[in-house]
Amino acid sequence: MYKKYLTNSDFTRFIQCATAAYYGWRDYPSKNSEDAFLSFLSEENRSVGHEAQKLFAGGKFVKKSGADRASERTHKVLSSNNVTVFNDCIIEGGFLARPDTLIRKGKELHVVGVKSKLGNYFAHKAGKMLFTFYGDIRAAWKDYIYDLAYQCVIIERAYPELKVVPWLLLPDSNSAVADNPDLAPSDAPKQRKDSVLKFFNAARAVDHVADDVASKMTEMMEAFRSGVRPESQLRYQCRNCGFRLGNGRVEGDGFHECWGALATPNPHIFDLNQLYSLKQKGNKQALLADQKIAEKRTSLFDVSADDLHGEHAKRQAIQLRYQKADDEWIAPELTEEIKQLQWPIVFLDFETTMAAIPTHKGIRPYETMPFQFSAHILNRDGSFEHREWLNVEDRVPTLFFIRELIKALSNTQSILVYTDYENRILKESLEYLTRFGEETQKERSSIFELLHSGRIVDQHEWVMKYYFHPLMAGRTSIKKVMPAVWSSNPSLHTHECFKRYYRIEEERILNPYETLPTYRIDGVDRQINEGCAAMEAYREMIVGVGATNPQARGVLANALSEYVTLDTCSQWMIFHHWQLKLGLCE
Repeated sequence: MYKKYLTNSDFTRFIQCATAAYYGWRDYPSKNSEDAFLSFLSEENRSVGHEAQKLFAGGKFVKKSGADRASERTHKVLSSNNVTVFNDCIIEGGFLARPDTLIRKGKELHVVGVKSKLGNYFAHKAGKMLFTFYGDIRAAWKDYIYDLAYQCVIIERAYPELKVVPWLLLPDSNSAVADNPDLAPSDAPKQRKDSVLKFFNAARAVDHVADDVASKMTEMMEAFRSGVRPESQLRYQCRNCGFRLGNGRVEGDGFHECWGALATPNPHIFDLNQLYSLKQKGNKQALLADQKIAEKRTSLFDVSADDLHGEHAKRQAIQLRYQKADDEWIAPELTEEIKQLQWPIVFLDFETTMAAIPTHKGIRPYETMPFQFSAHILNRDGSFEHREWLNVEDRVPTLFFIRELIKALSNTQSILVYTDYENRILKESLEYLTRFGEETQKERSSIFELLHSGRIVDQHEWVMKYYFHPLMAGRTSIKKVMPAVWSSNPSLHTHECFKRYYRIEEERILNPYETLPTYRIDGVDRQINEGCAAMEAYREMIVGVGATNPQARGVLANALSEYVTLDTCSQWMIFHHWQLKLGLCE
């Protein structure tokens, strides 16, 4: 083993799966390192950590160096009776803890876990945020509490003479940004009052799990020192294993190492739509997938029609039938749905941003703000127009977005979106605009009318009810449906609006999202091909390099435009494919 000490990240992985912890110790490749959403969360954690340090006057930093030296430095600083420490490090019994902040007040040592997860101060005061009605830690908070408890166990062992008091410092959903951007560090009390970050006492929750944490720490150390791969039970949860690379690779793939031949069926049982919804007969608490895995039956076709039940059974039966036949399915009812559309129709998509620590007054943590839209407008005769808008100024974009959207949707009828996301953003924008009173009455009336007009149609609902392609397997996102129809319908490749995305490399038709342009920031080539990447590029354009470099701002704006344009083109590709298959093209 190359590791010297076990950390809280080791522990978090171990309590989820001991074998996954082993793969981490062995430095197996993980798909999590390339996960855009995890990258976004990491950036939010850094932002929250920076903001948190403003709340403590006179805090001391332990210089980042080797763990042993950092631990010695931390111990020396904590010898004072009243001190606040950042970037600290505590080692005890082969375990290493790096609390975000330590505050010593006499005989008390306060351990502050600074997290980007959204908290609710009032729910916490009522005892309902961290605990369920039955007195257990809520699943959404389990990893955070176990992580904090792990640190507390180590610190209590290292400082048995001190009383350890655990806290979470979180963005509070009830707080909004105050107008105090230039407070000096000496104004820490004012900073705390006005900050969106609030302190949540976690002593009860940590005490609740402390014994279990100590026991699991012992198990982890024994597994680590043995050097032997733990044999974890194969189960449904393995579906989301970070070491399941999903690229056809077997060597070095932790999932294949665990599952062996059970990993290879194609299609796999994990490809079944809403697999989690199926329970074992006679046991509504146990998953059907776990039963199949225990029986070593992991092909999709090991699920039979008799196994299906519940609200997703119809969709699952369609998938099993047409996946086995390797055939596409379009329900005839889709013809009537399309015929009921009013022309011109619009394919509409939004891009949004949010932040744990907002920068504009009055905005709450993780409040969603739309900054861009794309609208492909299609007439009955096949002619079309593209309208789009992108905010390029450092401001809350919502009001400007809504005004431009209203203009873009003028003289149109049916509006096609993919999922309910656009509806949700419109509703949230409506709530935001109420803060301006009469000033936004016109915009609010327009959005309210649109939301209640019946003009908005969800293409994803149509997919769920009326469409299946074997290349989709159990997935129904636009980034699965569009490539399926694109690769199987050559007529899309010559369409006037779509042909720009047609490209073949190594005898393979590329997914149109693979053809999007790359851009270079800080010497790194990047591509916007999903929402988190779009959010990152938008931030870079508004407050990053684009804020001072007009050329970079233009490059980023173009990349954002290309991405959102393809999103609405994707909606249109799927729609046009349906028209062709159903004989509805005029």
